[in-house]
Amino acid sequence: MPLFDPNPLVLEAQARVCTGPTQSRPLGNKFGDPQPQPVLDAILNTLKNKAHHPVSDIQMGSFFAAMRLRRNYPPKTAWSQAEINTFEQYTPLLQTHLSPDLQYIFGLKDHCPAESLNEQTVITALKIILAGEHLTYNQTRLMCEAILTESVRGSFKGAALIGQRMNLESYDEVRGYLHSTFAPERAHTVQVNNLTHFGQPYNGSTRYFKPTIFVAALRAALGRPTVLHGVDAMPPKWGITDEQILNALNARTNLSLSEAAERLENPEIGFAYISQREYAPLAYAARDLRAHIGKRPPWSATEKAQQIFTCAGSNHIVIGYYHSGYEIPLLKIARETGFTSAVAIKGEEGTSHFSLRLGKPTDKTRNAINFSQGFRADQTYACDINPATYGFHYTQNPRPKAVDAQTFAELGLAALSGEKGPVYDRIVLNAALTDYLLGFTTDPHDAIRQTREAIDNGRALQHLRAYLSHT
Repeated sequence: MPLFDPNPLVLEAQARVCTGPTQSRPLGNKFGDPQPQPVLDAILNTLKNKAHHPVSDIQMGSFFAAMRLRRNYPPKTAWSQAEINTFEQYTPLLQTHLSPDLQYIFGLKDHCPAESLNEQTVITALKIILAGEHLTYNQTRLMCEAILTESVRGSFKGAALIGQRMNLESYDEVRGYLHSTFAPERAHTVQVNNLTHFGQPYNGSTRYFKPTIFVAALRAALGRPTVLHGVDAMPPKWGITDEQILNALNARTNLSLSEAAERLENPEIGFAYISQREYAPLAYAARDLRAHIGKRPPWSATEKAQQIFTCAGSNHIVIGYYHSGYEIPLLKIARETGFTSAVAIKGEEGTSHFSLRLGKPTDKTRNAINFSQGFRADQTYACDINPATYGFHYTQNPRPKAVDAQTFAELGLAALSGEKGPVYDRIVLNAALTDYLLGFTTDPHDAIRQTREAIDNGRALQHLRAYLSHT
């Protein structure tokens, strides 16, 4: 893993070219665009040990994989004339100075010897990925498990993750990523009648209040045990996470699976947060890898659908998303896994959190914020959630004055203590409408009444305080 920050010049180039066939932006295509020559100069200076700010192996692998794939892209996203001219000029230097792994990734060599069995697994997968083709479920899972070890060069890791993202993952590849982090057979059984997993972006929020913890306490008060999972901080956003809020509340965030299960089974608590450090330490250790590939890896979408616990009763899952497309395979996986109900919500900042104001409604070209789709029993649905329909009338979606974990902790505590306002309304709306979509209630208005009552009578706050005080 790299021991330094990514080179910002090359990272900017990666942000442009390490995307799919419809969204990649060529270098040097327009006036003011980043140019390809400084990027190659930074890479060559690094290889000659002359760089002031080195380019990591991960960055180089990602960049050259993207450039190779873009050779076969449509005209608007394929190589610009500036890229064609620069690479033609630099090819002799690249053939001289690029290491064998980078030459293989870029297509200057047809073969590269592996330094370990795990690396051979990744190289075998890369041959398919760099041809623009898809892997099977088993190939993807084995490749990802190999990437999470220390026996694979960073260039191959970056190339594989970016290449597969640029190829737009198939359903089998999405499943492979999900199960490579935490295999389904490892799910810990808990003794509760129902269980709901909430999956939020691990890289946090930077604009809106995060109600997840307080929604979990409220649902626990209604007899609906809830699992939260995430990390302390994650690139590229480095936003406010549930773990940071729990730390601000002086709660433990290093629970083992058995300790989290005990809290789920405790009727006085009824919810638990589990950190990726505990349930998937190898995946957590790959944070540096994420920082250097320039774009979010497929894991950033699949980890929101992680099932860490299961119960003999009904199992439910809530998945937040931003980029439309991932919700379809993730809901299919949830159904095939055996979840009783599942909902994917295009919420604020890619979370499952409903905005307090519906903007433009969903149409054929876009999913709007608050668009929700899923299944319960044999019923499927897709709809916009308009807060005004349920008595929440806001002309603008309110933001907190400060975006930090301590502020979020204080706002959430105040709301569960009965203080009315946008945070209170946000917690009520999210708990009630999510439970309605999951099938816990048949009437959304009655769900709102139940959630308000559980806050106003102090039960939700009691469950939160029980969690905070439990050792």
